[in-house]
Amino acid sequence: MKKVQNLRGFTLIELLVVIAIIAILAAILFPVFAAARENARKASCISNMKQLATAMRMYSDDNGDRFAPGTTGAWEDKNLWWFKVDPYIKQMQGTSLTGVYVCPSSPKLRGGNENVRRCYGYNAYYLGSAPGQPQVTAKTAEAESPSTTILFLESWRFDSAAFTASTPRGIGSAFCYPPVKAASICRPDYVWPPGWHRGLSNVAMVDGHVRSVKVSPPRETPTSPTPAAEFTGIMEKGGSGTPYDPDPWFRLDGRKP
Repeated sequence: MKKVQNLRGFTLIELLVVIAIIAILAAILFPVFAAARENARKASCISNMKQLATAMRMYSDDNGDRFAPGTTGAWEDKNLWWFKVDPYIKQMQGTSLTGVYVCPSSPKLRGGNENVRRCYGYNAYYLGSAPGQPQVTAKTAEAESPSTTILFLESWRFDSAAFTASTPRGIGSAFCYPPVKAASICRPDYVWPPGWHRGLSNVAMVDGHVRSVKVSPPRETPTSPTPAAEFTGIMEKGGSGTPYDPDPWFRLDGRKP
């Protein structure tokens, strides 16, 4: 006669304990995975900016040691700085900005708005030929401290006009704006470093190195005037009452950090 084997399953309490353990492990590990993913995106963004800085250096070498113009005419894509540096890296697809021009952490845009996902603003207000400024570019040798002079800075628009149905999280900026020389635009509620990388933004200096910096966070709600306390770090205004000349991180000469 065969013996009947008594099979015992899990009790409800045991199942609940297992589920609780899995939930605790997930709560611990998911933020770790998210941080690792963002660190990879940040590294990719840094690589993008280093390639753009190298392309700018190559352009300068071929053009009398001068920086590329921010724009060569009216505000149209065909006149902007990336058409000068792209022949050295060949990242554009026709007139569309792809590859190194786009930070992988930036919001995806819909409805044919790929070009306004540009993420790296050029310091044209001091390096040369910003919109509405004289068509003159600086020489690289004019940078007295290349390691503390901005070349490209992650920049994003947070003003109300930048928020549409196809761009619900704003759009990128072709330029980075110095807080004194372009005071009407350089604001946390207009054009500002976005802090995509866990509160940090990347900046490429004239000497080619890239660093991650923290500034006051951007915001969508305008405040007039912008509180002085928001202009910290590389967005330091400088000038009267400070150890620096105006726009110390943007300017080529003078008293700088």
